[in-house]
Amino acid sequence: MMKVLAVMAGCACGGALRFWLTSWLSRGGGLPVGTLAVNGLGCFLIGLIFTILTERFDSLPEYAYLLLITGFLGGLTTFSSFGNETVLLWRAHQYGLALLYVLLSNAGGLAAVWLGSVTARFLNG
Repeated sequence: MMKVLAVMAGCACGGALRFWLTSWLSRGGGLPVGTLAVNGLGCFLIGLIFTILTERFDSLPEYAYLLLITGFLGGLTTFSSFGNETVLLWRAHQYGLALLYVLLSNAGGLAAVWLGSVTARFLNG
């Protein structure tokens, strides 16, 4: 039961942050900047947190993984929203924006994971 509570607590915090950030960043139409930003942030944070935790400990502490990775970052990132928004752009015949969104989300996400990992190694000395 404690594992479930760890995931729930992390997810609640991540979901609340996602709601706040997407509400703040997604004013107007066009490219869904809020979802793009939280997915990029989530990718950066998973690279940062996972690298710090796995390089400071022999193995990743289970509760830290459940709280931060499964819970918080699972609540923060919105890949399902990304898929839906891409389809909506496509259906609205905004093919260029849909393609741009897919490219930015994927290439940007991979770059953010790498940058998070590099940042963690820099902070660890």
